[in-house]
Amino acid sequence: MTPLVSIIIPTFNAEKYIKEAIESAISQSWSNKEIIAVDDGSTDHSLEIIRSFGDRIRWETGINQGAPISRNRGLELAQGEYIKFLDADDVLLLDCIEKQVAQVSQLSSDSKAIVYGDAMWVDRNGDPIPNHPLRARQPAEDPIAHILAQCPLTSCPLHKREYLLEIGGFDSCLPRGQEHDLHLRLVLAGVKFVHHPGFVYQYREYSDGDRISKNAYSKKGAMIYYNTLQRHKKLIEAQTGQTLAPEVRKILSQRFWMYGRSILREGYITEANQYFSDARQLDAKHCMVGSMPYPALVKLFGTKRAESMLQNAKSLLKSTAI
Repeated sequence: MTPLVSIIIPTFNAEKYIKEAIESAISQSWSNKEIIAVDDGSTDHSLEIIRSFGDRIRWETGINQGAPISRNRGLELAQGEYIKFLDADDVLLLDCIEKQVAQVSQLSSDSKAIVYGDAMWVDRNGDPIPNHPLRARQPAEDPIAHILAQCPLTSCPLHKREYLLEIGGFDSCLPRGQEHDLHLRLVLAGVKFVHHPGFVYQYREYSDGDRISKNAYSKKGAMIYYNTLQRHKKLIEAQTGQTLAPEVRKILSQRFWMYGRSILREGYITEANQYFSDARQLDAKHCMVGSMPYPALVKLFGTKRAESMLQNAKSLLKSTAI
């Protein structure tokens, strides 16, 4: 029997792109599929476009609650053995599902594993832009360190619904980067991520306040990512029964620093300093994230003034370019 695949599309104010996203799901060469669109309280014409597809898709709408809750609702509605998440502004390649189901069939029957491919990065017009290629885990590489450093984007994996339900789906508290948390928890639950090189979908990269996965880092509190990273640290230690491996400490320290910079740019100085402090405690030598001259500016002036100087320089360059 051919397994049923559920394609879940969370939507918020995506009238420019939702039609193309749904059409890419409907047009999949894999026939045994269901498409579930979950509208997250859109105020534009997204819901009207969703309804125009009639009984070719299932859909639901509700109040605006964010991408992770919409994805989890889609997971509740899904009947498929396998799950493909697709954001409303992205596009599945024609043979994405067929190719990944074939790859799944090659996995050992007793293995707890999922497959994932690569994202083709495009701009808002669909034109290719430089991307970030994924690297498969090496045989001797720590799977935790690998998923932290080489986490696939949301639509890269073909998930097994059973594994998603086992860990409770997406964390609804996180305003951004929910796939990083989801994939880490899957690995900690014993799921192996098997990489198959090759594009499976187009990921549209742009900055827009209405994008369902582009909320401010501080939308649900400036310390939300701090608490999440602390939780990840404890989960990893509990799962392994050991202190953090050096490579894991390095990656987590850089996450603390990265989120600290993001929070600092949103005006949370005291909270950002807590991120930076924990980053240094984990790995003082490798924690700083940022290309030159940022590290030099931090050493000379501190994190707050360094960030301010960089932002002022960027604003100046933009104004002179106009």
